[in-house]
Amino acid sequence: MAVAMPAARSLLLLLLLVAPLAPGSSEAAVRPNPKIVNWVGDNARASTPDSFGALVFDLSVGTPRQTLSFVMDITEQLVWAQCGQHGFTQSQAPTFRPGSSFAPIGCKDTACQSLAPDDNCIHPDDHCNYAWDFQRHGSGSMSGYLATETFSFGAKSVPGMVFGCSDNVTARALGGVSGFAGFGRAPLSLVSQLHVSKFSYFIDDNNGDDNSFLGLGDAGAAPALGNNSTPLLLATTKQDSYLYYVNLTGIQVDGELLADIQAGAFAVKEDGSGGVFLSTTIPYTFLPEAAYQVLRQELASRIRSQGVAPMNATSDDLYFLKENFRSVKVPRLALVFDGADAAMELNVKNYFSIYDEWRTCLTILPSPNGAAVLGSLLQTGRTMTYDIHGDGGQLTFEPVAAGGPDPALAHAGGPDLAPAHAHAGAPAPARGSLVITGTLLAWVLLFQQF
Repeated sequence: MAVAMPAARSLLLLLLLVAPLAPGSSEAAVRPNPKIVNWVGDNARASTPDSFGALVFDLSVGTPRQTLSFVMDITEQLVWAQCGQHGFTQSQAPTFRPGSSFAPIGCKDTACQSLAPDDNCIHPDDHCNYAWDFQRHGSGSMSGYLATETFSFGAKSVPGMVFGCSDNVTARALGGVSGFAGFGRAPLSLVSQLHVSKFSYFIDDNNGDDNSFLGLGDAGAAPALGNNSTPLLLATTKQDSYLYYVNLTGIQVDGELLADIQAGAFAVKEDGSGGVFLSTTIPYTFLPEAAYQVLRQELASRIRSQGVAPMNATSDDLYFLKENFRSVKVPRLALVFDGADAAMELNVKNYFSIYDEWRTCLTILPSPNGAAVLGSLLQTGRTMTYDIHGDGGQLTFEPVAAGGPDPALAHAGGPDLAPAHAHAGAPAPARGSLVITGTLLAWVLLFQQF
């Protein structure tokens, strides 16, 4: 049986090589495993300075143990790695080699049914295969099968973890990672299978030594204070149930709320459109068109008042001549969330990035379909803690983790930004461990399918 992956995720897979599978809601798909608490990922690190701010971490998988590197993805559920040497991914990272604790899952298994409950097995003993063909997008295909495997967290070994073995990936290079680890609200995600109710991460902005980390349980969690915590919202019946939604209520520029952004601009509509969710694999932040235009106009006006005009006066992005931008006192941005005056104050690097040798660009863009996405670049330089409960939970964002960069320094004058080469949502190949590219057109098509 081949499990067809939903078209709504096709371009995210095309761009990021995530292997998304249809969300399931059956708790029976989660195998009983002991709760893992206070585990900090070994060698967690941000992807390189000119990439999109993903978090890469290592896990010990299999018997004997193999160290594999994964990209953390809070928008998906499957944990998977490249298996074998088929395809032409040219991965620089280790591929997974099934060992003695590896056991393929049959298509009648509850884990397989949670991925595609409407599919039927041709033969009762068929493996639970997944396949994704995106040739129509000009970028190949990938396929694999589900299995159970032992994962190790320090001295603690957890058998029976559901794991995707992608044994035929004919797509762009994985670069320095072995696969992706889903952390979404879904039965087969890493946190769901471990019954973990809290996880935290810090993505360094590569302003020196890499202080990135990933923690399960209370390890590294940000303290929940009134002005840095906001509720995590449960999805409506017409939204993706495995995403982490929040209620964004407004945007401040230099401490002033943008009154021209209408109340409810970020709210969920009756048809399920709109709303705000977080991502660790989508680099840029997307806002509804009307809210974006208000923000763009305000930023352009305040910077123009310092004698530096945008290079593009009317387009849907915003960029400045890099040399002129160095002298600018960049307006400070803060996102205001539902809660006790909860506001996330941003560093300049969270929303401006050097595109090329000439231009510095705003990394906030208009969303083609009205959905707001808080991307990975927006989250760098702060500890993000997800406290997950049945009624939604709580998101806590701490401005600076121990040893992390001081956000106040970024506002002292013009930013010294590492080149992202990521104009209009398209990060260029990183020089280091993670190679992920895209185009603005592809991002637009992606959001048309959400």
